Amino acid sequence: RHGADFGLRILSIIIAVIIWFALSITQYPTINKTITNVPVVFSLDGTQAKEKGLSALNYKDISVDVEIKGMNYEIGSYTAADLVATVNLDDVTKEGTYDLDIDVKSSHSTDKVTVVSVNPDTVSVEFDRLTTKTIPLTAEAPLISAEEGYILKETTTSPSEITVEGPNLDNISKAVAQISKSKKISEDTTINTQDIVFYDDDDNVVDPSKIEVKDTKSVDVNFVIYKKKTAKLKVDISNCTDNFDVSSLPLKLSEEEISVVSPNLDDSDTETLTIGSIKLSEINLAKVFSFKIPLNSGEINMNGDENVRVSFDSEGYTSKEFTITSDHIIATGKPSGKSTEIETKKLTNVKVYGPEDVINNLKDSDLYAEVNLSDIIDSGSYAREAIIYSPTYNNVWGFGKNEIQIVVSD
Repeated sequence: RHGADFGLRILSIIIAVIIWFALSITQYPTINKTITNVPVVFSLDGTQAKEKGLSALNYKDISVDVEIKGMNYEIGSYTAADLVATVNLDDVTKEGTYDLDIDVKSSHSTDKVTVVSVNPDTVSVEFDRLTTKTIPLTAEAPLISAEEGYILKETTTSPSEITVEGPNLDNISKAVAQISKSKKISEDTTINTQDIVFYDDDDNVVDPSKIEVKDTKSVDVNFVIYKKKTAKLKVDISNCTDNFDVSSLPLKLSEEEISVVSPNLDDSDTETLTIGSIKLSEINLAKVFSFKIPLNSGEINMNGDENVRVSFDSEGYTSKEFTITSDHIIATGKPSGKSTEIETKKLTNVKVYGPEDVINNLKDSDLYAEVNLSDIIDSGSYAREAIIYSPTYNNVWGFGKNEIQIVVSD
């Protein structure tokens, strides 16, 4: 009983289909139907255009509205998926702009379908021969600047060059990645942009509509920030006794301070930079010393001059020769377990510099010669340069080697 009911249901469905089919043929034999948004396929494969090396420059994917006519039972349920729309490229044989027909047909080869209309029925496409070219890439970001106390050291792009494809690329000389946003920065910063402008040799903007950027469509623009700081320059005075007043020397530096930019963003705003050392005994007020400014790796001297000249203002200063006797010759740092003997009985013609009023009052007895023996280990005879000083006056110094002969024995 249950099986008989199922058979009757199947029979009813079959009869209904036959009735619908009969009505479709007898009462609605053909119909017109409009199908919208049928995608158009554009392909150069197998065309003369491709054989001749032509490419479409400005084609963009489109869709069309199609009116078709056919048997109701065949096209009544048609959608955009049941139609194939293509661009007819048969007439494209050389460079130029063509108005090309859009052909439409059914995707079902057995259906008898007539295309009544296609809207739009043509598409305008420009064809040309394409070449590729690799172009240097720079950046342009006029509204990106450094915060106070910093400097925008350099701007680079990644990649540093781009490859483009298009017709007539010979007139393109450079590409610029542009950033229009405004921002102040105090650290290295990277900003991405897709805004690439092309220029010819005369810096005229090239129409980008026919240029295709290959590989990458966006560019990272890297902004490198350096710290501004002031370096106050100084020179060390060596080989002088503790009581000598170094500040009394009439030193003149060609640059007292310089402006420096540093990649180390944590540096202080100011620093003291020692440019070199001068032995006190080499200063005769006439000699000029030159030192190269020592900067850390990556730092840049914004003043430009790499060297500093150190000279002395001799006005108000003079020199005079003196004799230092053996009782005023002192040896320090004597080697342990050794005996030392100073062979030099006196130093003559010791030239001493200082302020005129001090030198005029200076006597032999005001001066001492001190020699340091701390570097001596073995017995033997040694010559050591003495430091000439005065315990009474802290602004006079001896010029020249003024050597003392020393004998060290067990």
